[in-house]
Amino acid sequence: MTMTSLNVNVGIDAGSHTSKLAYDDKVIAALDGFNTLELREQAEIFFDEPVFSCVIALPDSLTRRERDDVIFNAKRSGFRNINIITAHEAMRDALGDDAGRVLVYDFGASKSDITMFDGGEVIDNEIISDVSGDEFDEVFAQWLSDRFTLDLIDKKILRGHAEKIKISLSSNEFVVWRDVHITADDLERLIHFTIKRAAHTIERFIACYEPSRLVMTGGCADTPIVRKIFGELNLNVRTDFDGELIARGVASKARELSKDTHGADRVSKAARLRELRGELIELEDMLTRKQKDRLYFLFRQAEGILPGDPAIITLMENLIKAIRDEELGVNR
Repeated sequence: MTMTSLNVNVGIDAGSHTSKLAYDDKVIAALDGFNTLELREQAEIFFDEPVFSCVIALPDSLTRRERDDVIFNAKRSGFRNINIITAHEAMRDALGDDAGRVLVYDFGASKSDITMFDGGEVIDNEIISDVSGDEFDEVFAQWLSDRFTLDLIDKKILRGHAEKIKISLSSNEFVVWRDVHITADDLERLIHFTIKRAAHTIERFIACYEPSRLVMTGGCADTPIVRKIFGELNLNVRTDFDGELIARGVASKARELSKDTHGADRVSKAARLRELRGELIELEDMLTRKQKDRLYFLFRQAEGILPGDPAIITLMENLIKAIRDEELGVNR
């Protein structure tokens, strides 16, 4: 990919359990947790170029301090230009202003977020904190404890086992745990009531606003058991499952910001600095102490003023050229 075609922003959907790195309507990578350094490294592997800018979609419920912590960690990971948008803004960008009335159910690990959009605007929203993937793990862990008499096992460890079994049952009909077969039907029976509670809220939104469709997103929306149960509910509205809705929305916002020519120029200069550092390393054996000190001083100056003062970059280029020309002349 050439430098002129490189868009400076990548999109990040920051979830409570997993994060998705997206660009140009595609999900590049999905990682456990929220590690901005790993996300940036994945972006640079994808582009084979340095990446300094990102757009991060954060849950609307985060406090100001939590948002500041995200920005701090992103800066520490090497991102220099950081734009924050809410998950609702990302949903809106993914749906488009002409989508009409759309009900979005963000079924995440820590909560459920039900949002009614009309022409790209949020007209109603409700958060259900006790209907989530974590709730599934809690119920399932309790079932395992009761069935296998595991009262002595640490609850946190047991929940970890429950989560692993739940994930495995998403793609298998059964798993064997402690020499006992646990089936997908066992898990379905346990979480069916939890999902029905969420369905009642969705039915109320549908009756009130008459949306053209329901879009299910979030980590739990990708779970076959959840899809099966919701598919069997009579909600009287077309239901689409799109676990990457927020990721596509934040990628759309990143693409929009990437049209900024100043941003592209900033990345181009940063890349040139990286190339110059490589040239300096190659030249080290033929540099005098004075030349080496001078060039590295200029490099640190240019890097500290990121995206780099073009005058300093030009000066470094001219000095390196002069040194190369002098060495070439000596060896003739």
